[in-house]
Amino acid sequence: MSVAFPAATLEVSSELHQLLRKIDPASFRDELEEEAQAQLASILARMKSLSAAPPAASPESGSASLREPLGRLQAAIERAQSVELTPARAWWAAFQREVHPAYEALASMLRESALPAPSLRPTNYSRNLFHVSSALAALLVIVLAPAQGYIIAAAAAFFGLAWTLEIARRGNPRLNERLMGMFGALAHAHERHRINSSTWYATALLILSLLTSPAVSAIAVAVLGIGDPVAALIGRRFGRTQLRAGRSLEGTSAFVVSASLTAFLVATALLPGTLGLRAVVAMVAGVSGALAEVFSTRADDNLTIPLAVAASASAVLALLSV
Repeated sequence: MSVAFPAATLEVSSELHQLLRKIDPASFRDELEEEAQAQLASILARMKSLSAAPPAASPESGSASLREPLGRLQAAIERAQSVELTPARAWWAAFQREVHPAYEALASMLRESALPAPSLRPTNYSRNLFHVSSALAALLVIVLAPAQGYIIAAAAAFFGLAWTLEIARRGNPRLNERLMGMFGALAHAHERHRINSSTWYATALLILSLLTSPAVSAIAVAVLGIGDPVAALIGRRFGRTQLRAGRSLEGTSAFVVSASLTAFLVATALLPGTLGLRAVVAMVAGVSGALAEVFSTRADDNLTIPLAVAASASAVLALLSV
């Protein structure tokens, strides 16, 4: 058992990840209660068995570094189980809030051991609203700036602030906790241990400002700001046909439709050319953004989506000599 401890820990943590997705408040149904409780009992039993296993003789096995976060995760599950709360949806919502941070801490340690532990992104309406608001703010800067130099300056300032805070919190755990506390309503738990999405978004904005026209930048920002949260909401609520990395056909389809419509509105306002040209650019932007989200398993989609959209939209415009 000790030799396979890291692999066994990844397996049980992946089962917990599936359970946490299943009991997300946006998709939980009462008929899942019995199945979820049985799955939880199985997961906890396996965790206890792993914790009781003798440590590996070889320090290179990786088990020593995983035992502490595994123990904290087990303790979080046991604390959550002791809470009496009705109805079942409320109990599972409280369970998710208690267990999610401990799960992400273990997943972070697994990834450091080169084991592909997935992060969890539960429904967060405050984050979705912030996502849309951030896109609108960026659009205002792009549209109202008198010259591209002003767009670059604004993006560079945001980039500098984001990365300064990112580097500072890595070297100062107390600052990290304080920042996570301040933005707790918006942040995902895994961002406590990884570069947060806002920093990747700031990076994307700077690259866009330096390499693309304001119109293409605006389309890329709009696709991310609308398509991503719409896909998350639809996918968690109605997603049944799984694609990859937790993405569903329903969520991805919602991304394509919402992002294409949004891109068409922006293209109509900012791009020269015919209505047909704008429609083609919008559709390409929506599809490329959705594909970038589906295949963004290692890189953050707040970076990959706008860059993919900008690259595809620029290619279409170049091919059509616009």
